[in-house]
Amino acid sequence: MRIDDNFDGNIAGVLARAPVDSYEIEREAVIAMLERERRSLVSSLIGLGLLAVGVAMLPNPAFMALLLVLRLASFLFTRRAVAQLERRMRTRKAVKAARAVLFGAMSLTGVTLALILWPQPPGASMVAIGLIQVVVIVAVTLISVTLAALPASRDAMLASFWLTASGLILFHPASGDPGMIAVLTLAVLGVRIYSSSTGHHIHSSAKMLVENRQLSEDLADALAHAEFLSWRDPLTGLFNRRMLFEDTRRDRSPLSRHLLTIDLDRFKTINDTFGHGVGDHVIIATADTIREWCATLGDRGEHQAFRLGGEEFLVIARGLDDAVVSEAAERLRVAITELEGQFTDHSGIAISASIGLTGWRFGESLDDALLRADIACYEAKNTGRNRVRRAA
Repeated sequence: MRIDDNFDGNIAGVLARAPVDSYEIEREAVIAMLERERRSLVSSLIGLGLLAVGVAMLPNPAFMALLLVLRLASFLFTRRAVAQLERRMRTRKAVKAARAVLFGAMSLTGVTLALILWPQPPGASMVAIGLIQVVVIVAVTLISVTLAALPASRDAMLASFWLTASGLILFHPASGDPGMIAVLTLAVLGVRIYSSSTGHHIHSSAKMLVENRQLSEDLADALAHAEFLSWRDPLTGLFNRRMLFEDTRRDRSPLSRHLLTIDLDRFKTINDTFGHGVGDHVIIATADTIREWCATLGDRGEHQAFRLGGEEFLVIARGLDDAVVSEAAERLRVAITELEGQFTDHSGIAISASIGLTGWRFGESLDDALLRADIACYEAKNTGRNRVRRAA
């Protein structure tokens, strides 16, 4: 497969941008919401403190104090549920159970907030009653807005609050006008509509964040791929001619160096007989063989393989003496001839290579060394092909 087969598609994908994963959008929205909920701890504690002040101002605060303790327990339970859901969201673990726990915690929150509105007997301080009612209304609104990205939990809290508060109005002997249920209903619906609008805004922001992140990642991948192709041959993945001259210009290695020019024999015949598609596969198989052969040379030096163009390859082997590199070149020649076994569907295909070998002396230019290796390769072809020739 050509390395650049999908390059144009990658660029087009960056420009067009595939649909963003809805899970990622929800995840970002929920994490942002949970962070905001975590930062609201101070305001939540202030609200609890104001409720405590209002309860303390009532003539018989014992029962209300019990309800306040229940509210505090619900608050702590909710904080724990929120923290658990946030951890699982951030670590991309299953969140179904954590969502269920938060749903229950918010249902309990709605009940405890409504119970704080327990009707007070005549003579109770209007300041205390007003303070409690204001704190509860503000708390319900703020919690609904905070939970805008989790509509199920938000609606559970609003529904439990409405049901409990409506029950108090209807069935408590000291309750006020049942018409207050209509007022309560309008208030809850208003809070929900406002919260829902906030939720849409949060999801829009999360979608933009995810899209921008995805675009940045796609652009980074495309640029990395472009950088890769600037130094690599797109068909084989071997280094290209540009890399050869750029890299060798900076070469200061003290290790011995040898050049092997490898030219496939009668490659035009392969293209003409079997087609350029088969020819490309032969080129790729040869490149893979050269790459694997370089790996067998060991780590005594850095060995680089290049495709110079067409059916011509080059290897720079470092850290090997003359005898070792000659023997290794012969192994490479044999390995290339064995590629015919990969093309049994193409009867009569012949794959072999002529290899020119030379040492690259220190202080010598690459062009001079390449010229000697090329001459040795031509000699290999002129003396029958499928052989290794060392430069004189």
